[in-house]
Amino acid sequence: MKILQWVLTIVALLMSVSLLFAGQWIGFVIAFLAVLLVAPPIQSYINPHFPWLRSRFLKLFLGVIILFIALMVSGGNLVRFTKVTVCKTPVDGQCEKHEIAFIEQTPTVSVSAKLRQANIAKQVNVTLDYWPEPEQESEVLSQVFDVPKGQKSVLLALDQVNLQPGNYRVKLTPDGLGNKAPLPSEKIFSVWTDPQDVTSRNEGELEDAGLNNSITSIKICEGSSDAKQPCEEDLSELSIQVKFLSFTADFPSIGNVQFREDSEITYLLRYLGKTKDAKNPPVQLLRETSELDRKVGTYTLGIPSPAKGFPPGEYELITSLEARSSRPIRKQFTLK
Repeated sequence: MKILQWVLTIVALLMSVSLLFAGQWIGFVIAFLAVLLVAPPIQSYINPHFPWLRSRFLKLFLGVIILFIALMVSGGNLVRFTKVTVCKTPVDGQCEKHEIAFIEQTPTVSVSAKLRQANIAKQVNVTLDYWPEPEQESEVLSQVFDVPKGQKSVLLALDQVNLQPGNYRVKLTPDGLGNKAPLPSEKIFSVWTDPQDVTSRNEGELEDAGLNNSITSIKICEGSSDAKQPCEEDLSELSIQVKFLSFTADFPSIGNVQFREDSEITYLLRYLGKTKDAKNPPVQLLRETSELDRKVGTYTLGIPSPAKGFPPGEYELITSLEARSSRPIRKQFTLK
């Protein structure tokens, strides 16, 4: 029952924030009352003052009723696109399913969506955000499309995107609504270097490893003969004289979240060229997949220098867990 309280709390909080941003103050206040009613952390304050509300079932029931009232009060003023899907090749003007993985350098991405209230939105604003690493988000595309009058579905082609390895979010916001309020809709997908990675994720050949199954951070440093010694610092520039390169990945440990016991991690190292502006295709130097010890929470890979040393220039490291919904982390560094 407590889990249901948390679920309803999150739903009510998201709804209240959406109503706040949409300028629906009355709806926001009503929806936030549901948060106050069911949120587990504040039950110790509510129960002594309102003994008749001690029943969790009653709180959940009243919370749902309050959220319904908030929607009714808003008067259906919020307009959003539904069934947003992203794909490479649409069929009959629609994406058949949402593809969670794409191959790098894909030039065009198609986005399809439905609009329940036809004749409402005259345009749709589309933005595409990219983040190779956590908290390094940037907007790579912003475009406005016209919505044909009376059309309940749209197919939008995002051209010349040239996807790079990492994670993307596409966001659709209806525009030209008159006195209606827009509510953005979004979808997330990832980009990989190997077609086999794309296929295994889109077709569900990999299992999900549980909750929070993506790597949280990567450190790159000069290693030692102890190949498993974790990096204490994260360097973006190293000397070509290094004897070892070490890469340390941090991920949630088994004590905190659900994981399959046989989860694996993959490191992919590529040489990009002597300069950041090099036009040559990346050269794959290494791909290694290893099993994880969930109790440790980190995994370090050490690479000894080749006999002739590492060539100077730009490198990238792409790291991910071998799980269908895992997101890759892309880090670039320089040897000189």
